[in-house]
Amino acid sequence: MPEPDDIIARALGYPYPRPPHSYLFCGGGAKELPPESDFAGRVPVLACGSNGSPAQLQRKYEKFPQTSIPVTAATLRDVACVYSAHFTGYGSVAAALCAAPGARSFVHLNWLTADQLTRMHETEAVGQNYRYVEIPGLNLHCSENGNMQSVFAYVSLRGSLLLDGAPVALGGIDCVDAPFPILDQREIQRRLRDILAPGMDLYDFIRQNVSDARLRAERTALLDRHAQAFDHPGMKILLE
Repeated sequence: MPEPDDIIARALGYPYPRPPHSYLFCGGGAKELPPESDFAGRVPVLACGSNGSPAQLQRKYEKFPQTSIPVTAATLRDVACVYSAHFTGYGSVAAALCAAPGARSFVHLNWLTADQLTRMHETEAVGQNYRYVEIPGLNLHCSENGNMQSVFAYVSLRGSLLLDGAPVALGGIDCVDAPFPILDQREIQRRLRDILAPGMDLYDFIRQNVSDARLRAERTALLDRHAQAFDHPGMKILLE
């Protein structure tokens, strides 16, 4: 197989590397989070997929070079980051939240100002692939702010992708005691290629999903026929 180009590398790199600890996103990268960081007036948004990665934040805020976002490490219990039943416009199989009794997921929180949140909404396909919600009562412990009573999140409208009747945990975001398989992006793409376009070269399959919006939508529709929706007691839909 030939070396991946930028399109393939971006698609297969999801959810992209991120520090295991808290950090400050500024200047296009990860800096040490100052001990006196002020979170007042900022909205804690759960990063269940790529939004915990400095590289993805740089893509989203590259037109706002003065952007500074505290990104804190957190431990989420009984919920896992899994694959959503859709392809992104840049070719990745994206993320979703899924109930996972007994699991411990090591995630991040983006602490966003009102303007930063508006920009994040623009990048999250709200109304097409995600809804923006407030979730109370999650078992979530933030390394900098302790136990969280309520957080905000983007929840997949497509639901969790099911393979062989079960969700698939998102490789690249550490999860202990997940009650279902863990696959990285390359392996989930291979599995879906085998279902949707048997025999096709993997890179050609990904390029089709990037270049052909109609075909991408048709393939996504096939995935979400049997997807599993996420719900949580008291979850409030704020934007969809």
